[in-house]
Amino acid sequence: MLPTIITQSVGYPQLLDDVRAIVRHEVSQAQAASPAAAAAEEELLTVRQAATLLDVCVATIHEWKRRGLLGYTRIGGRVYLKKAEVLGAGTRCRRSGAVAKKRGTKSG
Repeated sequence: MLPTIITQSVGYPQLLDDVRAIVRHEVSQAQAASPAAAAAEEELLTVRQAATLLDVCVATIHEWKRRGLLGYTRIGGRVYLKKAEVLGAGTRCRRSGAVAKKRGTKSG
C-alpha cells in the first residue's frame, strides 16, 4: 500500500514549488548518472585523427587494424575507430623509444 501524503496545511503555490524542486533534483540526478562519460569514451575518430592522436603514420593504424589490434566500425563506407580503443592500442603497440640501428652501418 502506498503511503498517504496529507497536504491540508500546505497551500497550492507551496506544493507546486516543492514538486518542482523534487522534479529538478531527480532530473539532475538522472543527468549525472547518464552515459555522458560513456559517450565521451565512445567518441569516434577517423584513421587520420587516430594517427595524429598517437603520433604515428596512417599506415601504422591500418596495420594495427589488419592485425586485429584495433577494432573499427564502417559507417557509410568510411572507417571509424573508438577513441578509447585507439588510446589503449597506442600504449600496447608502441615500440620502445630507442632508435633501431640500421643494417649495414658500423658504429664507432
